[in-house]
Amino acid sequence: MSIRKFLQQKESDSTPIKVCVIGCGRFGGMIIYQIQHIPGMEVSVICDLNVKKAISVASQAGIAESNLKVNNSVDKINTSIFKNEVSIVDDAKLAVSSEIDVVVEATGNPLSGANNAIDAIRNGKHVTMVTVETDVLIGPELNKLASENDVVYSLAYGDQPALIEEMYDWAKSLGFDVIAAGKGTKYLDSYRFETPDNAYQRYGYTQEGFEKADLNPKMYNSFLDGTKSAIEMCAVSNMTGLIPDVPGMHFPPATITDLPNLLIPEYDGGLLKHDDGVVEVISCLNSDGSEIKNSLRWGVFVVISIDNLYILECMDDYGVIMNPSKKYAAIYRPYHFVGMETPITISKSVLFHEATGFSETRVADVAAVAKKNLSHGSVLDGEGGYTTYGSLYKAEDFDKNRLVPIGLVDKIKLTRDVNKNMPITLDDIELPEPNILFNLRKNKFGE
Repeated sequence: MSIRKFLQQKESDSTPIKVCVIGCGRFGGMIIYQIQHIPGMEVSVICDLNVKKAISVASQAGIAESNLKVNNSVDKINTSIFKNEVSIVDDAKLAVSSEIDVVVEATGNPLSGANNAIDAIRNGKHVTMVTVETDVLIGPELNKLASENDVVYSLAYGDQPALIEEMYDWAKSLGFDVIAAGKGTKYLDSYRFETPDNAYQRYGYTQEGFEKADLNPKMYNSFLDGTKSAIEMCAVSNMTGLIPDVPGMHFPPATITDLPNLLIPEYDGGLLKHDDGVVEVISCLNSDGSEIKNSLRWGVFVVISIDNLYILECMDDYGVIMNPSKKYAAIYRPYHFVGMETPITISKSVLFHEATGFSETRVADVAAVAKKNLSHGSVLDGEGGYTTYGSLYKAEDFDKNRLVPIGLVDKIKLTRDVNKNMPITLDDIELPEPNILFNLRKNKFGE
């Protein structure tokens, strides 16, 4: 059965998929808005620490205020679900214990993401993980726990990692070699060291527009300083087995037509040192800051090849972008719809008991690197902040050098000086207070 027909049947039977969205930021809000237009699916619970914000997002999405109920117990939430009302909740433990089918974790906080996902899975709920920061820290463990509880743990369709994994799976299923897979973004080397203070300008907003949209400066700074790209490509590595070609990736400026010329092995005239499949990010900006025409700022891609001249000739005949030798081809999608596409994951979890991407094993990791010279006693501030940026490493190099994940350095104190552009190591920090993230990663730290 197709997703469309399945949802139509759910609507006809008055048994819609009941969704709980945790986190009312930009991504969570998009999901809530989109579901209002989908038959056979409804938002039953909206959870956010800021109840007023949750009510505002729900109202703006078109949910009648008379249908919104602020609830503080599981029984009250379930009563509201029975009445087809939408519960507004500030306690995620209550939300994931209620009679919903799928939990969408969209807090953006790695520790909250871990706790919410684990609680949801143990309560028999499918989990759609928007907080990629959590996945790159403990994704394989969450997937294992979901399997043990006969539910689906999945990254969110619409976000770039799941879309890249879909393209990778398509290519490999057809027998192609995947030379590179990745996404486009807005990036300059100097952005590595920028702070949240001017993120709105670099992202193309006015300060007034940025504040009106209620956007998170640290999060948007992480989109620009390379951290979010490293996190997303780490998720792709852990889903596919592809590795970063060099620590930190290349981030070359490139057009769409550059892809099959640039992201190919050095021995064929390209940039890559490895020929067995890498993750990479291309920039929509030239090194002087000027915009590249025909860029892939919002899109995803794979560069593929195959040892069959006839197939390569057919691809060329059908207008696929190829390099001059016709050995390599680029397949791309020029956009991603972010939270608007996430209902695909929600539907597949229920209908097919199938994920739209999950971390199978730990292939790569994202290290915290100093944005400036940091002195003994400095307190780090995590992703998108003033002190560190994230850089992608192969897991074996990460472990050998005793590096520290970007997702675990928020509010962590340095025990010695660290120079600008140097990765933070376990010998440089006071170890975090024990929590679920730290405990599940202890074996990676060798502690």
